[in-house]
Amino acid sequence: MIKSRQVVRKVTELTIAGKLSPKEASDLLESSVRTVHNYVKRYSEQGPNGLIDHRRGHYRKLSPEMEIEIVACKAQRPQRSARWIRKWLRLDVSAETVRQVMIKNRLNINGTHGFNPVQTRRRA
Repeated sequence: MIKSRQVVRKVTELTIAGKLSPKEASDLLESSVRTVHNYVKRYSEQGPNGLIDHRRGHYRKLSPEMEIEIVACKAQRPQRSARWIRKWLRLDVSAETVRQVMIKNRLNINGTHGFNPVQTRRRA
């Protein structure tokens, strides 16, 4: 269940006022008692702003179609770098994102472009 900020705030305020127990609050919010304690602590320390979720999401800026274009561009000429591909395709993502796509598709593993490196033998 997605909890709105207003609901979390109101339940937290009622818990602080003693009108709700942490167990009752956790049942209302469909979360754990520990989470309610964390809400109460943050609300007490920071006020209503303490209840804002500051985690960063995993918003994908790169569509599956763009991933296909990256793979095609790299497959055409394996020596192309992530930075070059990003610039060539005019992508609004970092070169690291492009590099991760290449790694995911086994196109840029340790700079070998999908090929296994030659194993050297150690002498005893």
